[in-house]
Amino acid sequence: MTFSSTRDTATMGHSSAVAAMRKAREQVTHTFEATPSAGAVAEVLDDICQVWHDMDQAKLHILMRLAHIHSTGNLLEVGGQRTLAGWITQALGTSPAEARSLACLADSLFHERLPETRQALDSGLLSLGEATATAKAVEAATKTRDETEFPDPDAFRQLMDSGMMAVKADNPALSASQLARLGRRISVQLHPTLVEDEHRRAHRNRRLDVLRSFEGSFYLQASGPEVDAELLEKAVAAFTKPLNPTGPRQSKAERSYDAFMKLIRSALGHQNCTKPPGPLAMINVTVPLDVYTGQRATVPKGDGDGAATQDGMLLAMEAVRALSPGSVLRRVITDPATGKPLDVGRGMRNAPEQIRTVAHHGRTTCAWPQGCDVPISGTEADHVTSYSRGGRTSAENIQPLCSTHNRLKWRRENNPHRATWKGRPAHRRPDPPPQPEPPPPRE
Repeated sequence: MTFSSTRDTATMGHSSAVAAMRKAREQVTHTFEATPSAGAVAEVLDDICQVWHDMDQAKLHILMRLAHIHSTGNLLEVGGQRTLAGWITQALGTSPAEARSLACLADSLFHERLPETRQALDSGLLSLGEATATAKAVEAATKTRDETEFPDPDAFRQLMDSGMMAVKADNPALSASQLARLGRRISVQLHPTLVEDEHRRAHRNRRLDVLRSFEGSFYLQASGPEVDAELLEKAVAAFTKPLNPTGPRQSKAERSYDAFMKLIRSALGHQNCTKPPGPLAMINVTVPLDVYTGQRATVPKGDGDGAATQDGMLLAMEAVRALSPGSVLRRVITDPATGKPLDVGRGMRNAPEQIRTVAHHGRTTCAWPQGCDVPISGTEADHVTSYSRGGRTSAENIQPLCSTHNRLKWRRENNPHRATWKGRPAHRRPDPPPQPEPPPPRE
């Protein structure tokens, strides 16, 4: 059997890549087969981060090669798929959603639309998953940009790219989901009327359908403005019973369904009630006073102030004003020069609501240093310097932590000698310098 030189070269190149990956896989598998001692777990976690980064780099170069093949038209002719996402789905076995995200990243990097994202990837500041979230956020913002203000889509992409990577550099613990929300916030700063426009469009297209099946069940489908989702979640949460450890085992979804039906029955029983309703569920919304009163019609470009829930969901001012008549308004004042927060000293351990409001301002998730995506509405007020160790109950010493990390922080404080993982490094360790070639043998 004979091969042409071109075919032989391609086959050899392919075989060497596969052989190198298999050898690396065997070495990594052998390394991680041994159970680490308790004192070595932190070091193992660091090694896993580094290996995962190297795997990301390998996948990145594979994606770039796929983007090049797609640009030449050979993906369809040879690979049999018209789109890069389609080929990734069929050939690599990913979900369609993941394939679309990877294809979006590959296309953006191949055409050099996100130079700072590529630089962050190469330096180790960004993982591949975080990069895909960034690319998706940038593309979503580009489609909804103000074309009068930003006629050039590539210039807008680079503006988004620069803003997101600047924030990521300041806070390396930002996760993929937080980057997606960050992209949304930056896009709104560049297009101040975007949230208002989307709110009106979602309200115009609102609908609710009850679909019955032949199996005796039904499906509920609804769509509308984001603020209504917030109200719906709070209403269901208000009627949801806590988990009963001694009763029948019920998932949260089952308890939420029971709460929703209880809410419906309660509404039907009070449809002719003339008594004014009680206060609605507590929804914390932060909005500058001058924007709320109409002194500023829109949020200026580059200004981070706007209407947002405590979990970071941006709201249209039209929706905020609609909620206002039945709402309780609170004023929180901080010194713009010093940023001095409220402080009640050590006379009170539990932080009052005013202090929590100031302490949590600007955060939307749990403040665990290594990253956590639990929304701030599901967190507890924790003393940065523990109250038992002399910490004051002040906004500067209060942080939101989820129950898991609040307990973990307490255990670590009471076991300070145990080695703990410090988190993913902001930048990857530099590659070792290449070994010099040995001198040629003397004749």
